[in-house]
Amino acid sequence: MSDIGVSYTLGYNPNPAPVSISVTAAGQGLYVTLGNVPTLVVGATPRFSRNVLAGALSVILTPLANSITLSLGLFAGKIMNGQRFSIGKVDPLPFDIQGVSGSLRPDRLSLTARGSELVIRGDFTMT
Repeated sequence: MSDIGVSYTLGYNPNPAPVSISVTAAGQGLYVTLGNVPTLVVGATPRFSRNVLAGALSVILTPLANSITLSLGLFAGKIMNGQRFSIGKVDPLPFDIQGVSGSLRPDRLSLTARGSELVIRGDFTMT
């Protein structure tokens, strides 16, 4: 006997969702923080396949799927707003110049915009 599954295509409104993203630096890390995530209306549409039983089951369970996705969409803003994600870090920069070697460790990083570019500034301590 094989497994029978359900299959849906999910859609949401507003699409695209007007989410703001801020990029910050702290210590040696770079972070993205999400903001203005709206309440989303998420809907499930059954996806049909060659398996008639799976397609019929998807249609029958669509109201249940939509009640689950709708409740998740209502909480999207509450869950995602203010969430901070690490996107990388600035590692120490090794150097070897005429027999003198060491590394420059970044400290007190900050981000600024220059035109369409993002500039990372900070102090470096030689170790």
